[in-house]
Amino acid sequence: MSVPIAWGITGAGHFLKETFEIMHKVVKTNKVRVTTYLSSAGTRVVRTYGLWNQLEQISNGNYLQEILTETEEGAGSPRAGRLLRGIYKALIVSPASGNTVAKVAYGIADTLVTNAIAQAQKGIVPVFIVPTDQKAGFIETTLLHRIERSECKLCEPCPIVAICPHSAIQIRNGIPNINLALCQNCGLCITACPFSAVKYGEKIKLRVRAVDFENVEKLKRMDGITVLEQPKQIEDIIKKLLTA
Repeated sequence: MSVPIAWGITGAGHFLKETFEIMHKVVKTNKVRVTTYLSSAGTRVVRTYGLWNQLEQISNGNYLQEILTETEEGAGSPRAGRLLRGIYKALIVSPASGNTVAKVAYGIADTLVTNAIAQAQKGIVPVFIVPTDQKAGFIETTLLHRIERSECKLCEPCPIVAICPHSAIQIRNGIPNINLALCQNCGLCITACPFSAVKYGEKIKLRVRAVDFENVEKLKRMDGITVLEQPKQIEDIIKKLLTA
């Protein structure tokens, strides 16, 4: 008998790919069924990182293996009530954006994921959260596609506009721009630009705001919530659930 767990995805890119790797790995064992709950921002970020096809492999649409989006279900989806009824052995939220952490810390449940967390707490279902901004100081994250204007030669016609299958690249005031809300990370624009003006995967350091760090500390004091430092800890949590 496989163990059902719930996975919440919010609008954060940091830790996203690492979490996908872990979830894909545990599902391949055929011992875990994953229902994925996505906030509106979570849906956008999964598509922008080009991970939607992988998500459909993790949650294939069968019972307790659905992909539930806030766009289709609404923030107050009745299927978040599964957590209240204890159907899942755990709720794992990874990555959890600073916005999501702040809402949970102050008891706000106005997205599908924060509602799922609230329902899990009421149903005494353990919640494991991997915040993106949990340590004071700086974190390193990866940037999405962008166009370096100093290297763009303003070709006419612009080759990356025509090649984009998602119409994510548009010309504004004569300059190409990437609409990340439409981008699905196919990478065709990178190879299509003859001057290498399209950049992807650049590393950047971000300072963690004190308020975000403080909200994570509040999470640690909440009943039923365990804060994890890294997505790799999720695998250990699932192994414990399988042997419980």
